[in-house]
Amino acid sequence: MMATTNWNSNLNWTPVGNSSSSTSSSTKTDSSSSTSSSNNSGIVSNPNATLDKDAFLKLLLIELQHQDPTDPMDSDKMLTQTSQLSALEMQQNTNTTMQKMVETMQKLSDSFSTAFSTSAIGAIGKMATVNENTIKLTGSDEVIALKMYLPEDSDDKGLTLEIYDKNNKLVYSEKSSEGQEVSKGLFTLEWPGRNNDGVYAGDGEYSVKVVYNNKNGEKVTANYGSYPIEGIVFKNGVAYAKMAGKEVPFDQIKEITDYKSNSSSVQTPSEKPDEGSDDNSDEKPSDSEEKPSDDTSNA
Repeated sequence: MMATTNWNSNLNWTPVGNSSSSTSSSTKTDSSSSTSSSNNSGIVSNPNATLDKDAFLKLLLIELQHQDPTDPMDSDKMLTQTSQLSALEMQQNTNTTMQKMVETMQKLSDSFSTAFSTSAIGAIGKMATVNENTIKLTGSDEVIALKMYLPEDSDDKGLTLEIYDKNNKLVYSEKSSEGQEVSKGLFTLEWPGRNNDGVYAGDGEYSVKVVYNNKNGEKVTANYGSYPIEGIVFKNGVAYAKMAGKEVPFDQIKEITDYKSNSSSVQTPSEKPDEGSDDNSDEKPSDSEEKPSDDTSNA
């Protein structure tokens, strides 16, 4: 279970639990009625009837057989119709070939999609950053709900919320949960869009961070829009990453990394030399140094 943090009341920092939501379902009754129409004129038509090239040639031959000898068919028109028929046949053959190519490309795309969906399973447990990893402030009365994920347990020195504008300038920061250890997990935070002076920060895009130390004293930075991939959901052969309580398509993910491989997320504290150490304390006189001579001698 995740520990509850004590943020200021205006932030409303609360952990996200497995709350059950009641969903009301309504039953819809679809009534279908069959309609019949009759042709009052008595004319029966076949809308699916088409005239192919063979039927056209037969019709042309019959027309030649029954033409009026005193007024025979114009040879130019006949040649024009024949050439049009040849062009139409070539177009039909081209359309058939293109249709086969489309079917082949669709099968190839489906195979690629299946292979990618299978390989997406390897992303489970990794950290993913979505494309829309900033928040947009559009009004002074707007309160933005933020979902932040803490990848590691914190120490008891507290967590600091930091909000930056598009120029990477810090506009708001606040520390909380001092004296308490906070467990890793997903939390919800509300920011009313104010800076540290309580003035409206202004319309625009902002990036959000939570900075703290883990139990090993390492500095951890949790960024808004970065969450672990908890699982993979398949819908119609398409893979979706399950993260932060949502199902996100992979084309909406900006980056997938191992958490520990991201050097910007965890910073190991630099080692400092002991203050009481003396570099010259271990120095010993060299053998080449002259020892004081003994002037006394036995009589």
